[in-house]
Amino acid sequence: MRLRGRLRDTGGATIVELDGDADLASAPSLVPLLHRAVARAEQRVIVDLDGLAVLDDTALGLLVGAAATARRREVAFELLSTNARVRARLAETRVDQILTVVDAVAIV
Repeated sequence: MRLRGRLRDTGGATIVELDGDADLASAPSLVPLLHRAVARAEQRVIVDLDGLAVLDDTALGLLVGAAATARRREVAFELLSTNARVRARLAETRVDQILTVVDAVAIV
């Protein structure tokens, strides 16, 4: 399944909504999407992972890299997931110890 991504801004946050497969094949479209999100974020970037069918090591690395770029810009970077499978993947790879993972977002 092809990766689809959409950016939207609300309450000081730039939200990246992902749907499909985040894998090696989708990296060429995921990289610029994350770059745009970090570049235009005012306070924080929230990456919504709930629409993903696949989340591989390549995509996880790209998320960690985007978070590092956000940190340099003094922008918060969070992963949003209520999906047990995705949360288990984040835990088994220990990405949840590197990045903030939330199951709900309060937009202020």
